[in-house]
Amino acid sequence: MAETIQEEVTPDFLLRDRSFCEQTQRQEHTLRPRVSLLRSLAILALMGLASLLLYAERPSSRSPHEMCAEADAIVAGERVGASSVMVRQWLRAPPDLENRSSLIEIPGLEKNQRVVVQPGTKREGSTTRHLKSQRLLCFLVKKQDQWQVLAQKEAGSLGMVWIEDGQCYQYEEIENNDGAGSPGCRLGVSRFCKTEEELLIQVRQGLKDHRNWERALAIENAEEQAIVLCSYLLRRTSPEGAYETYRKRVRALLPKLGEHAAAELMILLRSAKAGDRLDEAILVLKDLGPLARPAAGDIVRLLEEPGRVDSGIAIEALARIGDTTVAHRILPFLQDTLYVRAVVAGAMASFGYQDSIPLIEKALPDVETVKAADAHHIYAMLQALHELGSEETPRFTGDYLQVPAMRHLHDLLEPFLEGRDMR
Repeated sequence: MAETIQEEVTPDFLLRDRSFCEQTQRQEHTLRPRVSLLRSLAILALMGLASLLLYAERPSSRSPHEMCAEADAIVAGERVGASSVMVRQWLRAPPDLENRSSLIEIPGLEKNQRVVVQPGTKREGSTTRHLKSQRLLCFLVKKQDQWQVLAQKEAGSLGMVWIEDGQCYQYEEIENNDGAGSPGCRLGVSRFCKTEEELLIQVRQGLKDHRNWERALAIENAEEQAIVLCSYLLRRTSPEGAYETYRKRVRALLPKLGEHAAAELMILLRSAKAGDRLDEAILVLKDLGPLARPAAGDIVRLLEEPGRVDSGIAIEALARIGDTTVAHRILPFLQDTLYVRAVVAGAMASFGYQDSIPLIEKALPDVETVKAADAHHIYAMLQALHELGSEETPRFTGDYLQVPAMRHLHDLLEPFLEGRDMR
């Protein structure tokens, strides 16, 4: 009978009693509330694409810790047939005893090619060899009453680790040379755990952290749950330490806790220490929108301290939150990179801050310097000027349409040639 590991770890969550005080906000006389909010948010959505991809991008391979959060079962054993595995140990076992057999079938197991690519020097190039060992560790999911390796691809699986002479080998996705079709897989020494001992340490830690995460999700009191979930956003307070498996999941959950999440995030920003990465917290505040208004001042303060937060992410959040009283403090960032300038312009449009028009116009890049990568940022700035009612928008638009790098945006830019948009 295969060995089964069952661990129980008591989470160490410190719950604090918090109160949430609403802050009143004043409106500046230069703000035009009639601006089309939906169109302004479209600018922000465009500008937020880079940060969204940055935080949502799927890696080409997955760490054992991450796969512990996704697998229904984890087995260590040896391949004894085309699709048969002799299980030596159930590291995570299914709850029903009949599925904990010593011999399991994994359809598609034979598709996993076993040629190891060994990187070489630039002069000699890479070399290949075939694995001889059949030992493996599999992260499994149950589909249609059959076990399947997690993230099974055509010629490999991200959820499989081969073990030979104490060393671990994992598949990673690679793009096809012709750029067509789905990515292929390459087998090589694991980037996450070089040895079998390191692999087992990561798996045990992953199982422990998964149980802590499930306990966090089971907390019924919204205020207490917000405290626990926010602790995942900082490495020094996170129950999973340096791992980021659950930190990525927090962003989807915290906005559902509304003002409780906003209150806890505001405390997190105010108690942040040097070296804390705060961008994830800012992104959650962005998702909360107007509910996060009391935190707007804290975001601006961090924005004004070099290196504390990503400028683009923070300004996007302020625009989504909608606290117009901070508009004038964002304007200095019109001297930043073109991406940040475009985000600022979008924020000014969403605020209806007409005093920013000459500054946005000045921040537009010279026509002679425009590159293909600049096109969508320039479009966002022109749309902001159009919404704010700049009389110079048609002239700027006409000039940019003469630039080859901008011509593919002709249909989007054409409405800006018609003049003011005072809706």
